[in-house]
Order: sequence, then structure tokens, then C-alpha cells
Amino acid sequence: MQQRTGAEGVLGGTRDTLPAAGAGNPTVDPLKLYKSVDGYRAIMEWYESLVEKIGVPFEALYVNTRFGRTHMLAAGPKEAPALFLISGVAGCAPLWRKQLESLSANFRVYALDIPGQPGRSDPNPPSFLNDDYCDWLVDVLDDLGIERAHVAGISAGAWIAMRFGSLHPGRVRKVVMLGPTGISSAWLPVKIWLGRVAQKWKNADVLQDDLTAKSVSSKSPGGTFGTFDRQLARAMALCTRHYRVDRSLGIYNEATGKVNLWQGLRVLRKFFLPEAEATLRQFQVPGLLIFGEHEVLYDPHAVGRKAQRLMGDIRVEVVAGAGHAAIYDRPEVVDNLVTGFLKA
Repeated sequence: MQQRTGAEGVLGGTRDTLPAAGAGNPTVDPLKLYKSVDGYRAIMEWYESLVEKIGVPFEALYVNTRFGRTHMLAAGPKEAPALFLISGVAGCAPLWRKQLESLSANFRVYALDIPGQPGRSDPNPPSFLNDDYCDWLVDVLDDLGIERAHVAGISAGAWIAMRFGSLHPGRVRKVVMLGPTGISSAWLPVKIWLGRVAQKWKNADVLQDDLTAKSVSSKSPGGTFGTFDRQLARAMALCTRHYRVDRSLGIYNEATGKVNLWQGLRVLRKFFLPEAEATLRQFQVPGLLIFGEHEVLYDPHAVGRKAQRLMGDIRVEVVAGAGHAAIYDRPEVVDNLVTGFLKA
């Protein structure tokens, strides 16, 4: 494990140079995941600026895994119970900056950069089609010397947390799933993609300004929303413009230079179709499900009922005024729910 400490800033690279191997930087060319050098720099400048906003002391750590080195931001007392935070696709550690501040009072919080996603981890994505992500998380815990931990994830990261709790219950204390995929069939948000993303993907600034809580929440015009995290909007816009999602999902064929459509359909199935009921029944550790009332992918109440029927000791919370990204729409509410559940 490599470790460096700081109250601000992020390790490795500057705004004028690409990071070199060693000295806390990825050992594999990060540009394989980006469409251009300028796109890489734009995302990493945003990353660095966001880390500078973290208002509590933190450490930047690297651990070794079978997918290369994993970078994380860690805050809170080292003797406190460990809590790992896992982002969704194209997410990264500093998007959890508010949770690093609020949750580190009670836990040793580790916000992870997933390999193959934007951030400081090596660009070697695990596969969504097998147990790679669970194997990766086992390696993270092992290299940190942590036997058991709380695990929380959002969207596809919540699916990873759920699978980890099912396959490795002895390594888990409790699991928090924020707007998870994998429990129920999900609606493909075609209208959002065509209306707000596809038409503006060439201009990240325009897309960022257009993305709001309603953009990734209910198609219903009613409802009161919390303040949508503008940094999340910025991340979504930058990744839409500059990031190679096809490579991060493992569906790009390097030999042919084309997307493998069959692999792509299999990955989409993981995002929009549920796990088998027998698989869901394997989840038997204490779990907390948190949805926004304006969830865009499915009916949160129906999914909560299904989870309670199949997944054992599950608590369900539906947060008013929030969408798919409830922890970003209403962090002051969601962080209290998470803290209360984990401490109970």
C-alpha cells in the first residue's frame, strides 16, 4: 500500500503535463480511456479542483489489486469502522466529497476510484459479466489489512456492493445501496438521452448547464427537488464528451477497432434487467436501500417491496425531493440515514 497525506490537492500530474509512471501515478497509459489528451486533461483538472473542496483532513492512498493499483481518498479515524464508497459508471472518488466530510466523524471512509473509470486508478476495468468487481474489492480490503467493512454504492456501484455482500458475507458488516441496478427491470431513459445528452454532447459546458435533478429523475413535471450537485452535472457532461465508456465497460474490441455489440448487449442486460431471484436471495447481510421518490429507472416503492421479499434483512427509504442520485440531490437527508443505519 502506498500512502500520502494532504488536506488539499490530488497526487500526480499537473495541469500542463500528463502523469508519468511511478510516484503515485497509474502505471498504464491513462489515455486508453479518453478520446484525446485534451479530454484527459479537462477531466483531471475537474478532478483536482473537486478534491481541493474537501473540507476535512484526508489521505490519498494506493493499494495493489489484480486489476492494477486502486487509488482512494480516505478520511476519518483509522480505528473507526471502515466504510467503502463505490461510484457508478464514470464516477470517481471526489464525487463523495460531502460524504467524506459528514461520514468521517463516525467511520474511516474510503472513497474509491474504480479501475477503468475516471480517476487515479489504473485503467484496467473489471468485467460486469462475472465476479471481477467482487474480486477487486476483496483485493482492496486485503491490501489495507481490513477483515470486515461497511460497503455503500450508488447505481452500478450499488450493484457491486450488493454482489459483494452476497458472495463475501464474512467480509461485510452492512451494505448501503443507493438507487441500485440489478434488483428489478429498469426503464431505458431514451427521452433523457435523446433530448438532453445526444443533442449537446459536443459541448460539455452547454450539457452541464442543462443537466438538473429533473434530467436524471422523474419524467413527471411535478415534484420539488433538492439542489442538484453541479459537480455531478459537470462530471456527467465531461465524461459524455471525453470519456471512452466503451473501453471502460469492456465492450470495445481492440483487434477490430469496433464495439462488440454482443458484449454490449450483455452489459446492458446487467444494467437494465434484474439478477435472478435465486441470486437476490443469496443476499443475507443487513442492507439499506435508498431511493429518490422521482427515480427515473423504476418504481422505487415496487423495487423496495421486491427487495424486502427476496433479500432478507432489508430496510427501505424513499427520499422526497430526490431522483436517481438521491445522495447528491439531498445529501443532508441521505447522509443521516446512512449514519443511523450503520451505527444502529
